[in-house]
Amino acid sequence: MAFLRLAVRSVCWRLPLAAILGLVAVGLGASIGAAAATGPVTAGQPATAAATGRSVPLVVRTDKGAIRGLYASNTREFFGIPYAAPPVGTLRWRPPQPAARWTGIRNANWLAPACAQIGSIASGVINTSTSEDCLYLNVYTPTVIGRGGLPVMVWIHGGGFTGGEGDIYDGSRLAAQGHVIVVTINYRLGAFGFLALPGLDARGASGDYGLMDQQAALRWVQRNARAFGGNPSDVTAFGESAGAASVCDNMASPAAAGLFARAIAESGCLLGGPSLQAAETTGGAFAVKLGCTNAATQVACLRRESVASILQAQSSFGWSPVAGTPVLPLQPAAAFAADRYSHVPLLQGTNHDEGRFFVALGYDLAGHPLTAAEYAQVIQASYGASAAAVLAEYPLSGYASPDLAYAQVITDAGFSCPALQADELAQRSGVYAYEFSDPDPPDDFNLTTLTFPLGAAHSTELQYVFQRIPALDTVPPFSAAQLALSNQMIAYWTRFAATGSPDRGGSGRALPYWPQFSGIRTDVQELVPGASAPESSAQFAAAHKCSFWASFGASAAALPGQ
Repeated sequence: MAFLRLAVRSVCWRLPLAAILGLVAVGLGASIGAAAATGPVTAGQPATAAATGRSVPLVVRTDKGAIRGLYASNTREFFGIPYAAPPVGTLRWRPPQPAARWTGIRNANWLAPACAQIGSIASGVINTSTSEDCLYLNVYTPTVIGRGGLPVMVWIHGGGFTGGEGDIYDGSRLAAQGHVIVVTINYRLGAFGFLALPGLDARGASGDYGLMDQQAALRWVQRNARAFGGNPSDVTAFGESAGAASVCDNMASPAAAGLFARAIAESGCLLGGPSLQAAETTGGAFAVKLGCTNAATQVACLRRESVASILQAQSSFGWSPVAGTPVLPLQPAAAFAADRYSHVPLLQGTNHDEGRFFVALGYDLAGHPLTAAEYAQVIQASYGASAAAVLAEYPLSGYASPDLAYAQVITDAGFSCPALQADELAQRSGVYAYEFSDPDPPDDFNLTTLTFPLGAAHSTELQYVFQRIPALDTVPPFSAAQLALSNQMIAYWTRFAATGSPDRGGSGRALPYWPQFSGIRTDVQELVPGASAPESSAQFAAAHKCSFWASFGASAAALPGQ
């Protein structure tokens, strides 16, 4: 169904500068104005569609009760299905509990609330949500299923682990064209999802509630896939930015073993997060900020706090999955290096110009493009004693503007080279690496005031994968070559979900060859309109100066200012 979904802006799980944390709205008014003029579908508003006869039923019986969906032009769709109990009251900061059963037929045509978060264009959820009753998912299926069960693709949204929701991703085109079932999910965010405190650790869950929510949703898929025509043995977890980091975190989580058979990570895999000790220090400071200072009563005190108070207090801290817990025993990179992760095939990569998104929001759209002096200052603040080496490797003389120089630093150090490291560490389970490299994709940001070309910036590949501009849920104004690339990427993603290989199996036109990243052939597939083809990892590494960043050691993969 062609719902309007406001501004999908899935920012990376951590931002490169304090200045970028604000993610100002300057310059994006036209996008928001267009959305408001069309009229968004909001939580609690019924979704409607012309119901015409199809070969799949609208009523499906899940393990908790029967639901009724609706038909769109090429899909059957179900919205607002609870996969866990509302994590409210005494269930706040506890592992997700089973959803209640219901009698009769539940109408699955209402968009659920977004999990509690402060509204932000960057996350795609414009209005602040104060709802903790948010653990719901949506299901899209083709209108013709056939026998044997379809692959199921479970989308984990981005948003920096503090924003976003599943509702703003329309899975209909991917489901219909790729002949798969698409599931989009919500999970707890910010302090609600990732608070760690000693008083919460009785069940070994402190700090990873959001990750456990994702796993509860994957367990729901295991129990209910067949009811929708899917195959529970053929589940792919996929996501972008914070969602991509979540995918790789789940690969490193013993609790997620067996819940999915394949994984796709777009723009962020082995990013890592705080240790339990560091997270508990943050949690303690957060509790003090809310006036909960007595360790004996701290958790009870926090559970009495209003959602609004928690949202206000959490903005001073960073939140993401916590390593050193039973849910995530090791940092993901350490787990992959130690061969302590689920050996499922992995398709993962980044965009050619990732950093331009962050620089645009942090500087250019704020009306203040980065100056030469400020470029040196931000590099110094980010890299300290190594700043001179970074400035020598990325001299302003090599770039058209300081904005583009800094964007390249963010791209290479924060995305491209860490992605190559992930490729190398995960080879034993089968990896397909890519770089999305359309030099001029449609401007889904409506960033008409930029002083530099956006290029293949962070999240610009989403419109190719879903074949929708997420802000308005409309078909992107692709050129013929770009539309062909989008169709190609949908085929690659869904064939990988079906077979574990992006260019084999399925019917229809043959796809450009995409070699596995392993052994002698360690190639990265360059996804370019009319020219998708493998590039050697040596060429990719040289283009992104990965040898230079490797000389900094393990910390080089961190985003500036992390």
